[in-house]
Amino acid sequence: MTGEKNTTPHGGLRRRQAEDLLREKAAGTVKSGEVLSPEEARQLVHELRVHQIELEMQNEELRRAQEELEASRARYFDLYDLAPVGYFTLSDKGLILEANLTAATMLGASRSTLVKHPLTSFILPEDKDIYYRRLKLLFETGAPQVYELRMLRQDGMSLWVRIVAIVARDSVEASLCRATISDITDRKRADKALQESEERFKNLYQESPIPTFTWQRKGDDFILIDFNRAAIQVTNRKACDHLGNSAVELYKNGPQILSDMNLCFQERSVVRREITSRHFAPGCHLSVNYAFIPPDLIIVQTEDQTDRKRMEEALQDSEKRYRELSILDDLTQLYNSRYFYHQLKIEVDRLTRYEEQPLTLLLLDLDNFKHFNDTYGHVEGDQVLLRLGQVVKRCLRQTDSAYRYGGEEFTILLPMTTSKDAAVTAERIKTGFKKEIFSPTPGKDVHVTVSIGLGQYNLGEEMKTFVHRVDQLMYQAKKKGKDRVCSDS
Repeated sequence: MTGEKNTTPHGGLRRRQAEDLLREKAAGTVKSGEVLSPEEARQLVHELRVHQIELEMQNEELRRAQEELEASRARYFDLYDLAPVGYFTLSDKGLILEANLTAATMLGASRSTLVKHPLTSFILPEDKDIYYRRLKLLFETGAPQVYELRMLRQDGMSLWVRIVAIVARDSVEASLCRATISDITDRKRADKALQESEERFKNLYQESPIPTFTWQRKGDDFILIDFNRAAIQVTNRKACDHLGNSAVELYKNGPQILSDMNLCFQERSVVRREITSRHFAPGCHLSVNYAFIPPDLIIVQTEDQTDRKRMEEALQDSEKRYRELSILDDLTQLYNSRYFYHQLKIEVDRLTRYEEQPLTLLLLDLDNFKHFNDTYGHVEGDQVLLRLGQVVKRCLRQTDSAYRYGGEEFTILLPMTTSKDAAVTAERIKTGFKKEIFSPTPGKDVHVTVSIGLGQYNLGEEMKTFVHRVDQLMYQAKKKGKDRVCSDS
């Protein structure tokens, strides 16, 4: 700038050269012995000043050009050497002419190591044919080539790369190959893991013992696109006939199935149902799970629960029989005394809630039954007990219940019955049983009678007190001559 001295060696040389040039100009302008007039001197000073300004402007332009060149070099370094992909320039023979810093880093080598070496020295032997074919095709057709292969780092580690190559020309019009190389090792590993996962899923899908069907959403419908071996087996190969079929058509008589599939798809959730099949496995009890698989699939797994259902029903029947056996008397098929107290408690609790509802208890005892057993034997005695049970059942309403209380004693609960109304039932039982004819020995007919105690429950009375009171009424009937009913009313 003006007024500043350039102290660099080159600056000093330029100053001396400028002073010499100035003297030459001054000598050429002013002849020897001439003296400049003031006007000429001012003109000369003006020209010198203008020339000085021009030089300063040229220097400024050179400085700016230098800065722009440095900035361009920095941009080139950023764009080329620090690019996220590797850049190579190859000769038509495949020699590396140029490589950026990313390419060298990718291969674990310095750029000086790469230049003038064939690119094949960094390619796995098994993949070199891919490279040769693509390089030949590039120079023959001029069409860009995109391909993938494995390269070898200097440390022996391999990596997957994606190469994009184009044809270029150098300054003497020789054909060159410019290529970008991207490290796709992570993507390849992910692809391999995905492929292995898909293969495992496919094997699990096909080898699963659970029949599985895959449906794809099409508009408002679903199309059957796949099923596994178990599905073929459970449907007796009928599934094969329905591949590609519409769910709307297939289940037109089974709207619940379509509804469940739509529910699963809309809520993107799992839906579980138990159904009786009418299509793929008619008559089978199936447990069905519908699962949504993004973006448009429904996986339907069906398990045949027919055997389980049968086992459950058999178990329920068995439990029912067990309960009956546990509360029934084997001989008379009336309820036993344990169940009598269970049922009596229920009835007493009911009366506590609904005070206006009466409850009457009958207690029956066979007359002279010990003498009958001693005379004719227990087998004939059992027939008497059995026949009494049958007579009692015939005389009772559906709401009534009869029990073998113990030995030759029987109890009968008559809900919502007063003692007055219960006396009618008691007389009917007594009379009906007296008409029964027993033939314990050939040619001999015997009649057996029964004494009955009858009492109505008093609100707040203890159960045992109630039973004991009716039991005492039965003994009164015995004392009064047997074959009679003795009531508390």
